[in-house]
Amino acid sequence: MFYEANEPSSACRLWRIFMVETSTPPSKRNARTIVLELAQVKGTQAFCKKLVAAEAIRLASRGLKILVITNLFPPHHAGTFDLRCEAAVNNLKLRGHQVRVLTSTHGMHLPQQGGEVERRLLLNGVYDHELVTNYNDLKKIEVENHAVLRDAIAQFTPEVVHIFSLFGISKSFLFHLRHCGVPTVYDVADNWLTLEVKNDPWLRWWNHPAMNMPRKALELSGQRNSIDDLAPTRLMKGYDRMPELYGANPLLNSLNAFRFERIYFASPWLKESAELAGFQVGHGEVIYPGIAAQTLVNEVKPASESVEKFLVVTSLHKRSGVLTAVKAIQQLRKSNVRASLSIYGKGDSSHVAELRSLIALQQLPVEFLNVSNLVRDLPAVYRRHDALLYTSEEPEPFSLTVLEAMAAGLPVVGTALGGTRELLRHGENAFTYTPGEAYELAMRIQELRLSPALRTQMAETAQGEVLSDFNETVVTDRIEAFLETSLQSWQQS
Repeated sequence: MFYEANEPSSACRLWRIFMVETSTPPSKRNARTIVLELAQVKGTQAFCKKLVAAEAIRLASRGLKILVITNLFPPHHAGTFDLRCEAAVNNLKLRGHQVRVLTSTHGMHLPQQGGEVERRLLLNGVYDHELVTNYNDLKKIEVENHAVLRDAIAQFTPEVVHIFSLFGISKSFLFHLRHCGVPTVYDVADNWLTLEVKNDPWLRWWNHPAMNMPRKALELSGQRNSIDDLAPTRLMKGYDRMPELYGANPLLNSLNAFRFERIYFASPWLKESAELAGFQVGHGEVIYPGIAAQTLVNEVKPASESVEKFLVVTSLHKRSGVLTAVKAIQQLRKSNVRASLSIYGKGDSSHVAELRSLIALQQLPVEFLNVSNLVRDLPAVYRRHDALLYTSEEPEPFSLTVLEAMAAGLPVVGTALGGTRELLRHGENAFTYTPGEAYELAMRIQELRLSPALRTQMAETAQGEVLSDFNETVVTDRIEAFLETSLQSWQQS
């Protein structure tokens, strides 16, 4: 694909030719090398070569223009302390990429427009925002969010849109982005795809197979087509209902109304969950989350030292497994084993009250640590303890807490559920136990205490794996390569 020398060609068009004709993304190439290769573009006049060379140098120096879309962004994290998106954005900026974040108005009195972070999207039904299901009110939210999305794309003109989480945000963005003319990369690190698409009020109103007379009236009058222009209700005409989305047991690959050409997951379990929900994502990749290991790394406790101080870091609720940990400490105390437990986390007040009641009644050596600033507090918290208990009794997408504790040199005893099942290997880099089994957890804790050589070996193995495979630099490499390859694939197609 070449233009003749006498054909008017802008630097932008020639740059696109170059991107198709070469395999390495510009942010990874030396600017001088780019210029030399561009000079070989067939049939290009000298002045065009100069224009393209200038464009190459400019693009090589700044990397990609990336529009990141996410539901929350610090400092307004709604108590989730989910800083993964912020870390990825900052690391991509350090590598020369130009990143704009579009997120929700959560924590704001008024929308925030302009600057590197725009807080303009409306949440629905999450983080104490009222769940709206009435059609007219739903339409207002959807139309507003899509107007914001169109404006953000028009103003920033991104080369790639990077979706981090649509939890609580309009899932109809999936249809809009399919047709917006910009390649889209989906990052799936929570349940926004597997669970939330099915429960999205706007998509459900339009696509659930149950009888809906107001919807029928809008369709018969032709209004659905015009509404699609403002806030899409489907991928395209002909996808008027999606019974496979709302069935109890969807078939594999049955949801062909959703297309995800470029998608990656935080764990194989998340990918498997999306496939079982019917989404066509078998081609998706897995990019594990990363941590700022350099702020956490500490020496592994030698085998000669005892292990007595245990730590749980989690949100406190019925399925967090903290009650199981408290009961395990109770079992150990009956056996005259010296072991204490620290709990770092906030959560459901009734569950916390239940925990405190049991601790006081049994006079157990368990304390609740003050939760202030997660990033600032945790490195010191890990250093003050001897081992981490990962106690979750429900599948989680992936546990950064386990990675952090491993980086800090702590041995881990945990439940191998959800995304963590691929991380914890019993007897190799951790001990595992059956979720909810307090006696088994107590036995694992005792085994950790009585097997110092194995304990040290497991902790060293785990720390080495985290530092080599899960540090932010390595993970940013993978995300950056995925984004650049996505742009190339889109240009070639």
